[in-house]
Parts: sequence; structure tokens; C-alpha cells
Amino acid sequence: MKLFQTFNEEEFSKNWRVIVAGFVMAFFAWGMIFYAHGVFKAVLEAKYGWSPVLMSFAQTWFWFVGAIAAFLAGAVIDRLGPRTVAYYGAAATAFGLVAITFVNDPWQLFLAYAILATAYPPIGNLGISAALAPIFEKHYATALSLALTGASLGGAIVTPLYIFLTSVLGFEMASWILAAITLISLTAILRWTPTPTLTSKSVPNESGVEAFRSAIKSPIFWVIWLTGLFSFTGQVGFLFQEISIFLPRMGLENAGYAVSLTVIAAAFGRFILGWAATIWRLGVVASGVYAVQATGLFIALIDEGVVTSFIAAFIIGLAVGPVVMLPAMLIRAAFGPKGFGKIFGLSSVGMFGGMMIGPGITGLISSYIGNQEALSGLVACQLVSAVLIFFWFKSRVG
Repeated sequence: MKLFQTFNEEEFSKNWRVIVAGFVMAFFAWGMIFYAHGVFKAVLEAKYGWSPVLMSFAQTWFWFVGAIAAFLAGAVIDRLGPRTVAYYGAAATAFGLVAITFVNDPWQLFLAYAILATAYPPIGNLGISAALAPIFEKHYATALSLALTGASLGGAIVTPLYIFLTSVLGFEMASWILAAITLISLTAILRWTPTPTLTSKSVPNESGVEAFRSAIKSPIFWVIWLTGLFSFTGQVGFLFQEISIFLPRMGLENAGYAVSLTVIAAAFGRFILGWAATIWRLGVVASGVYAVQATGLFIALIDEGVVTSFIAAFIIGLAVGPVVMLPAMLIRAAFGPKGFGKIFGLSSVGMFGGMMIGPGITGLISSYIGNQEALSGLVACQLVSAVLIFFWFKSRVG
């Protein structure tokens, strides 16, 4: 009940349209960029006969550029505000989708991926979290969970739509249509969203230079940074290999259902985190999230039965959404809204690092050693994250 009562409070009544804008941003960031990589990979490998190794390098390049873009975008957000940066993200997403239709050589693929990589932070987790940080004090977790639910919906709707349009109209026309829809929709929602009302404890982010300097001198910041690195290595490593891990034990069709179950559970997990963060200390809640995902991975490790694999997929999924939310929540709780863009931007470098190395390392271990050993490594990543946050995180240190 407590979660739903918050909608009548002042923070929500004055700034609900910012949450809606964040939802739409997440819908396109995850739908047209994060999950669309699978479409790009399938189409380009079939068209040019490019090897999976080349596409994996392109994926790694995407996360590398994204890490740099996240830090730079955070600094610009502190100066110009999240709306300006989100406009760039909308334009770059559309341009990147169009650019990928002209790809004929590998260097062009890397260029198109670089464009999309610079678009992802402004309309993804960084841009959304930074937009909400100055205007939600008490219910930041709830607001963030509502906005990032757009990520699950984007994955569920946009990727199948992209595949359908490609089969009917061809990849080029499908990409152009979706690029136009993305640009028009994001531009419209950003124009529709008013300048938000700041909370009484918030101050303009332009005064955050000292807050950033103070944050990077704090051990707590680097605990959060390392937690992002380990947790995203474990989570993204599993998500990119989920089909490969479950396929031998349950068949392709059931493996596909397991992936869907993980996505559905992620949406529930976001709301559970939003509720839990209003009741318990955030460090304990965060540690619990990482422990939950470690538990799901451990179940998948010790039992290869079909039913058990479904249970593992659901438990892992419950933590997927919260793992994405937690770095922003931890930064907000530790250092407040002042200088949030640049602080979270630097923190995002660790997260992008995890996304960059997780799939590759997990794939290599699975291919050359075995799925069990890969799962053991993923369990270890989440347990390290749980221990780091539980023992070393404290709120309001900056």
C-alpha cells in the first residue's frame, strides 16, 4: 500500500510528467539500442557473412565508446541540464539507425556503433537518473522504477517489431521507419515535459564541481564504482549467454521462454526495489539484490533440470531491473543531487566496463571450459558486489 500512496504526494503531483518522459526515453534506449544489437548482428552476419568474432569486437567497441560518452554526457548534464543532452540522444539514435543501413565494410559498422554508443547514455539510465535526481528526494527509488519500466516494455515490443518490419519491408526501410518514430516521439515528449520543480533540499547542478571533487576523493564512491563493475559483469555476462546456457538442458523453445521469464521478473523486481528502499537501509537492500541474483545463478549452477532452470531464470530476473537502478540510487543517497550528472557519469564507466567484459569473458569460459565454470564466475561477481555494499556503503558522505 505504501508504494501506491506516494502518488498523492507533492513530489509526484508536481513532477509526474518527468517520469513519463523517462519512461519513453527508456523505451527507445533499450528497444532501439540495447536489444536491437541482436537484430543488427543477425542481419549483418547473414548479409556479409561476417564472423561472430567481428560482431563481438563491434559490441565491445560499443560499450567502450559508451563508457567515455557516459562521463562526458554527465558533465554536460550538470552544465546544460538533462533535456538538452536527451535531445542529442534522440538525434544520435535516429542517425545511428540510418547509418547502420549504409554499412558495407567493418569500419563503417564500428562508426555506426560509435554513434549509437554516444546516444545510449543521454536517453538511457544516465539521462533518466539525472533528470529525476534533483526533483525526487524521498521517493527517488519509486520514480526511477516507474521510469525504467519503459526498458522492459521497449525490449518486449520494439525488438519483435523490428524483426517483423525487416521481414516485411527489408532491414533498410524498417530502420528508417523506426529512426523516424524514435526522433519524433522523443522530441515530442521532451518538448511536452515542463521544467521540473526541485525538491527543497535540491540545488541546481551547475554548482556541483566541488561535489564531484569531494565524491571522487571518497572511498564510498569507489566502492560504488567497483560494485557497478562486478555486478554488471555478472548480470550482462549471464544475459548475453542465457540462451547458450539453457539451450543444452531445456531445448531452444524452453530457453526462449526462460529469457521471457527473466524479462518479466525484471519489471516486478524494479517495483519491489522501489518499495523496499522506502523501508530499509539502502546498503542492506542493495546487498540483498546482489545476493538474490547470486542465488538464482547458483541454482542454475547446481541443478540442470527444466523446472529448476525456469525457477533460476525468474530469481535472476528479479534482480535484473534493480541492478540497473542501484548505481544511481547509491550515488544519489551517498552524495545527493548536487553534481549528480558528472558523479554518476564517472560511476557509469565502471558499469560500462562490466557490460564490455562480461559477455566476452562468460562466452570464452563457456566455450573452452564449460557453462558450470562460467556460472561459478558470475555467482562470484554478485557475491563480491553484495559484500562490498553491505560492509562499506554509507549514505550522505559527500
